[in-house]
Amino acid sequence: MKRRFFGSAVVIAGLAGVMACSQGSRATNSSLTAPTPASAAAGNGTPGGKLVFSWNLIGTPKSYTGGCGDGRRIFVERDAHSAHILIQDENDGWSIVDCNATGGNVAVMHSDDLGTFDVYARILGKPNGTLDVCANVISDPDDPLCLLGTINLKRDGGQSKFNIQADSLFDAELEDILWTVDTNKDFRIAQFRVYEQ
Repeated sequence: MKRRFFGSAVVIAGLAGVMACSQGSRATNSSLTAPTPASAAAGNGTPGGKLVFSWNLIGTPKSYTGGCGDGRRIFVERDAHSAHILIQDENDGWSIVDCNATGGNVAVMHSDDLGTFDVYARILGKPNGTLDVCANVISDPDDPLCLLGTINLKRDGGQSKFNIQADSLFDAELEDILWTVDTNKDFRIAQFRVYEQ
């Protein structure tokens, strides 16, 4: 009788230990490892979700005099200093309204539904090209602190990958946003992609 009880106690203790280790390893795993996203990222850094809108910010050697085409491009000068892009939320989706941010012109883009979309960006083109964006509300466009955030991209060697950008850079639901854009002479192109969350 004592022997049977001792054997059962050992089995119960062993099972309890295995369960504790199992729960401990699960807790350790979740606390040390980032959760796997529902849709895995592609090799270029974009998520596996639905692409809603895309546009390119293109560096031109001089002021731009052409049209906007299909509304998927905004132009800034290479080596631009304080070029401007106005972001508005007109509840009409994502679009480029005015593509010319060269020669003192202000480009205009509409954004929408930042709570359900994420924006990704990457820089391509010539090595050492840079793009720096300072975002402020239109009522205080020159605040040096860039209260709504910044984008700072530099073209290094190898494959350029998309990185998620802060919603605040695009969310003009309450007030229009003004981007102040600086590039260098090597800047050629930055790509922006909007995905469903």
